[in-house]
Amino acid sequence: MIAIVALRQDANWDLRNYHLYTPLAWMEGRLDRDIAVAQLQTWHNPIVDLPFALMVRAGVGGVPITAWLAIPSVLALFFGLRLLDTLMPAQRSRARTWIAGFVAITGAAVYPSTAAIFNDHIVGALMLAALYWLATSPRRRGPFATWLPIGLLAGAAAGFKLTAATYCLGFIAAALFAGPARQLPARIGALALGGGVAALLCWGPWGWYLWQHHGNPLFPYFNQWFQSPDALPESMRDLRYLPDGALQYLNAPLRMLRRSRDFSEVVLADPRVLLGMIALAIWVWRGRARGDAVAPPSAHAAQTASDANDANDEASIRLALRWPLLAFVLVSYVGWLAMYSIYRYLLPLELLFSMLIVGVVSALFAKRRTRTAMLVAMVLVVAPTKHPSWGRDPFRSPMIEVSYPALPKNSVVLTSTNHPIGHALAFLPHDVPAMAIHNNFMDPQRCTRLQERVERTVATNPGPLWLLRPVRVDPPAAERMALYGLTVNGACQPLHNTLAKLELCPLARAPFAPICVKAAP
Repeated sequence: MIAIVALRQDANWDLRNYHLYTPLAWMEGRLDRDIAVAQLQTWHNPIVDLPFALMVRAGVGGVPITAWLAIPSVLALFFGLRLLDTLMPAQRSRARTWIAGFVAITGAAVYPSTAAIFNDHIVGALMLAALYWLATSPRRRGPFATWLPIGLLAGAAAGFKLTAATYCLGFIAAALFAGPARQLPARIGALALGGGVAALLCWGPWGWYLWQHHGNPLFPYFNQWFQSPDALPESMRDLRYLPDGALQYLNAPLRMLRRSRDFSEVVLADPRVLLGMIALAIWVWRGRARGDAVAPPSAHAAQTASDANDANDEASIRLALRWPLLAFVLVSYVGWLAMYSIYRYLLPLELLFSMLIVGVVSALFAKRRTRTAMLVAMVLVVAPTKHPSWGRDPFRSPMIEVSYPALPKNSVVLTSTNHPIGHALAFLPHDVPAMAIHNNFMDPQRCTRLQERVERTVATNPGPLWLLRPVRVDPPAAERMALYGLTVNGACQPLHNTLAKLELCPLARAPFAPICVKAAP
C-alpha cells in the first residue's frame, strides 16, 4: 500500500501507446479500420488489459484502477513468500517474512512495475504460483497432478504476454530433473497439456483475430516465417540489449551492478541476480546429501521436535527440488538473455532471487544473530539498487480523459510520430478512422499492404485530413508527411488530454508521386 501511494497512478510509455488503445479498439471495432496508430505494439495481446480499459472507458478514477493493477503485485509477493517458507521452513519467522518482502518489493523490476499496466507482475504471480505448487508437490502428488497445474499457470502467463515463454522453457527443463525417468513422459505430457490449454484460452482468441486479418497469429512478429503482406518479412525482435558475444553472456550479472542502460531504456542497477545466483548455489550445495536431515530426539520438548521436523522437511525439499529449481533458473535466465535481455522481463527471477538471498542468509546464520544478518543482507541488496522511472502522474478522476472538437463528415486523423499517442485515438468518434503515416512500424519507404492503404486514403479520401501530434513537433514526422504531399494548413487546436499534451492540426493535400501504390495498367 505504501508503494502504491508513493508511486501514484501509472502513466508509462506503453500505457500511453497501446495498453488502452488496443483493447478498446478491438472491442469497439476500430481495429479493423485504424492502421498501426499504436505503432508496432498495436497488435500485442489485449485480453489481459480488457478490465483496465473498461474501467478507463467508464471514467473510473486513478485510485481504484491503481488498486486493481496492484493485485498481481500482491499475489506475486504472496506466492514468493510462501515459496520461501516451503523451501526453507526451519528458519521461518515474522522477521524473515518482513525482510524478504521488503527486499523483493524494492527490486529494480518489481518496484517500478508495481500497480503498472506492464503486466510483468501478472507473469510474476503466475510463475511464482507455479514454483510454489512444484515446491509443495514432492511425496504429495503424482506427476500429472503436479505438472498439469504448472502447465496451466505457465501457459496462461505466456498466452497473456509472449515474453513469458522463456519461463515455460525453464519449467520444461525442471520437469526433466523432477523425478524418476520412467515418469518423464507423464511429466512432460501433463505440462504440455496444461500449457496448451491455457495458452489457447489466454491467447487463442487474439491469435485467431490476427490470423484472420493479417495471416500471422503472432503479427507482426516472426513474419519471416508467416510472410504476411501487412508487414515486412522480418522478425521484428528488439535486439538492442542482447549480449554481444560470450563474455557479455557470462558477465551480465556483474554488469547489472553498475548503473547503465545495458538492460533497459532507462538507467538501472540491481545486485539481486548476482547475489541470487550465489544464494541458489549455496542452497543447492547444502542439499547435496541426505545427511543434512535431522531426526528429532525423543527427549526434547515439543518445540525442539517441531524445529527438527522443519529441518527434516527442508532437507527433503532440497533433495527433491535442488536440480529442478536449478534447471528452471538457469534455462529461464539463459533464455531471457538470448531472447530479450530486457531487465523488466526478469521480474519473476528477480523476485525469486530476493527470497533466496534472505532465506539462505537466515539458514547460514540460524544459530546466532539471524535477524542482524538478514538486516545487513537487506541493506547490501537494497542500497545499490537503482530503480528506473517509467512515468507516473498524480492520482486523478477520471484516471484518463480525452475529448475532441467536432470533426466534419468523412474526416480521417493521421499520425506521424514515434511518441506514444495511441491512447488518445481510443477516444476518437467511432466514425473517424485513424491511420499512421510514420512510426516505429509504419514508414512510406517501407512498402506493405498497410502502407498502401494509408497512401490510398491520403490520395482519395473525400473528407478532410487531420494530424494528431505532440505539441513538441517531431522533425522526422514532417519529412514523412511531405512524401505524401501533406502540410499543416491552419492553426492547431490543443486537445483536452490528461495524459499527454497533443494538438489536432488541419492538413492540406498536394499531388504526390505514388510510393507504394502501383499505378493501374
